[in-house]
Amino acid sequence: MHKRKSQVKLKKKYQKKQIMIVIILLMCIVSFIIIFGRYITSNIENFFVRSKEFYFESDKLSENTSYFQVENWSGVDSYTVTVNMNSRKNNIEVATYDIAYDISYTCSDNVICSLSKTEGIIYASTNTDFFNLVITPNTALNTGDKVVVDIEVKSKTNYEKTLKGRFTLIVGKENLSYQITDSRNNPYMELSITNTLSYYTVRQAFDNYEVGQRINVDTYISLSEENKQKCKSSVVRLDFDPNIVRIDITDETYTNATNITTTTIDNKTYINGLTIDLDVETSDDLRFYKVDASQDYTYPNTNNNSIINVTVL
Repeated sequence: MHKRKSQVKLKKKYQKKQIMIVIILLMCIVSFIIIFGRYITSNIENFFVRSKEFYFESDKLSENTSYFQVENWSGVDSYTVTVNMNSRKNNIEVATYDIAYDISYTCSDNVICSLSKTEGIIYASTNTDFFNLVITPNTALNTGDKVVVDIEVKSKTNYEKTLKGRFTLIVGKENLSYQITDSRNNPYMELSITNTLSYYTVRQAFDNYEVGQRINVDTYISLSEENKQKCKSSVVRLDFDPNIVRIDITDETYTNATNITTTTIDNKTYINGLTIDLDVETSDDLRFYKVDASQDYTYPNTNNNSIINVTVL
């Protein structure tokens, strides 16, 4: 009798274990169905929204994270990253509704970052928008030091999409930095050059000053106009292909340029190079018109190549 009771108890215990296993399996199956169902629903929704003209793109950000590296950053002045957003697939297919988005970033400890805005809207009337992120050193940086900034934008309209970009700035020996601001279908691009040197260099000997000698701003100001012409802070050479871009000759910076070179294309003369002087701690902007407006010549870019060859003389 005692043996039979023991067998009954064991049988009940076994049955309880079986029930528990079945319950756990059922819970796992239900969880899988819910998760898989959400995945299928999300993909169906994504497909549906994409088919409804959802275009959320950027010149510097991508879903897989775009990487940019700026060489020879001065490490003294602020550096501005201009991010252009658009809601275009091409010149013909565009979103027909506004797309709102949020902007966020993370910066390395050696800089302070600030956004021109924390959210934006790509209006259907233009299909474009932009924002700036300004990177400012908060400590003394030396040659070779790096600054890393991650930018992320998330759409808030219908289909959710996240675009990312990582920018690495490296402090170099040359106290000059430049960038090109551009976007697809923009008829022109802007080249911005910044000189952070706080002194002038004697380029032609005069009085007691020798070639290569550095003089401070106060000394430079006290010189005669003739002698000032013999001193330069930074001299930069720009070379470019007029088959690709053509400089705006009405630009004030161009009117003060020297050593202008030209080339002939289809019996017409075009400028392909010039030299400009940059004063101490100043920036100059030049506008170039694009032969093919559909191209985007933003610099820095993912391949770290600039359409304008910038050389410090």
